[in-house]
Amino acid sequence: MIPLLRNESQQKPLFHIIHEDDIYLLNTPDAEWFQILYHFRCEKYREFKVQYYDALYEFNQKQGRDREERGDDREEEAVESKEEARQRLLFSRVTMQAESETREGVLFEVKIEDAPPSGVSPESIAPGKVPLRLGGKRPKCFFALLKSFIGATIMGFPAEPEWVYMVLKSNPSFARVCGFIPRHVRDEYCSEHIPSLRKLEQFDQIMTESGIWAKIKVEEVKENIKSGVIRKEKELVGDTTHYYAYSGFETVVYKDERGKEQKKSQSRVTKGCRCEDKQGCGHPWELSDDGAGTIVKSGGKMYWGHKASVLGFPRQGVPLDARAVKDAATFDGKTLYPHVEELFEMYPEIQSSVERVLYDSASDSDEIKEKFKDNLGIEVKASFNPRGKKEITENVPRGIEKITPYGIPVCKGGCEMEYQGMRYEHEKFIYQSPKDSDNLPVCLACRHRENCCPNAARGRTINVSFDLLPHIDPQDPPMAKRYKAIMSRRTSVERMIKRLKCDFGDDRLTKRGNDSFQAYLDKTIIAFHVLLRN
Repeated sequence: MIPLLRNESQQKPLFHIIHEDDIYLLNTPDAEWFQILYHFRCEKYREFKVQYYDALYEFNQKQGRDREERGDDREEEAVESKEEARQRLLFSRVTMQAESETREGVLFEVKIEDAPPSGVSPESIAPGKVPLRLGGKRPKCFFALLKSFIGATIMGFPAEPEWVYMVLKSNPSFARVCGFIPRHVRDEYCSEHIPSLRKLEQFDQIMTESGIWAKIKVEEVKENIKSGVIRKEKELVGDTTHYYAYSGFETVVYKDERGKEQKKSQSRVTKGCRCEDKQGCGHPWELSDDGAGTIVKSGGKMYWGHKASVLGFPRQGVPLDARAVKDAATFDGKTLYPHVEELFEMYPEIQSSVERVLYDSASDSDEIKEKFKDNLGIEVKASFNPRGKKEITENVPRGIEKITPYGIPVCKGGCEMEYQGMRYEHEKFIYQSPKDSDNLPVCLACRHRENCCPNAARGRTINVSFDLLPHIDPQDPPMAKRYKAIMSRRTSVERMIKRLKCDFGDDRLTKRGNDSFQAYLDKTIIAFHVLLRN
């Protein structure tokens, strides 16, 4: 036997039995998960262990109270019908509130309050050592449970108890390196030491409800920034993505402010009680999957799911945070500012370096850009959105068939003119004909040359007035090479999202509600940054 974790303090280390497969995994570059878990620094998570055991105590106390309450029959009649609850819950959603009347933010509020003082000293806690209990079973080690969730996620499995349990049961080396094989037991795999699925579900539930997952996420990102693993950049990049919901929906009919009937998809309403007559009991109605909504993507595709806002550094391709959107039907442009603002609150050390935020066309709005400039002092670069502008076919230069809504002239030969710059004194954009594979102007071989530019040996050059393209900002035209070079870095957020959704889990949720969805995002961010550091 050799110690699993060497600690310079006087803590009692974990021990595990070394097998041939463990030695192989420790020395092969293809098993990063084993090496990370083997050298896992448990001492940095002492404070979270104290918070967990305090939360576990409160959880057990609450379970007892709930059992007593469930034993009491609630005889009072329901004060609200199911249809009344549908209407109430519908109009309480962010997407149903007017801009000036919105009472709550668009992002899910994560619980990261300071924990109350605990009677347990962090210095007295070590791997394999748990607080004493006056009754009941001995609790599982926090460090072992934490390592199992992080390790399973690093291996590419969803950060959910069912998958963690599956990996623990099917991979003896994984179970041993997490710390579930105690010292002085027989030298073969014994599944009785692995926690039950219910215990893993309980651990995940406590970590979620107490906000410990969110706290660990913040500390992992801060450590990588402080140590230089993540270099500060001048740009942030952001986008939203959807996860398929673990629920269905129903169509709610309501009347708008003009009295006209409208329809909107909403999660089904239910009650959290165990009453046989849910229609008649006095418990409150609630959404079965709060936060889920209809998400409309390009091409008219629609999905029922949850929406997450992701922010990160584009050059390194590192996601810094992923936040659940309170109502998945929320317009993407409304999520960017509050998310960036909260990101700076969590990591103030990066705010001074950030000068620009890159986003898609959802943030191509003067209002959003001015809000960022006035309140945060940073610039927003958004993909150009012509917003329903039509092609321009009148008053165009000779030989030009049309000008696209994106400000690109198309000649009668079907070639798009290349943007060259502008003349501010004359308020005109300058375009020139493109070149062929031989680096010659396409105009030389064009059948329309005689009527367009018979004497232009270097190809056609045209000027387009600013007035002809009023929706294009002359100070930052989307046709310019500088604009295109900057916006080319925006696509890095798609790779970040791919890593979080595919490399560290799945895009199909197995739990309901924004709290569990946010915890799922936090766990994938934790695993990403643990792997990044190693």
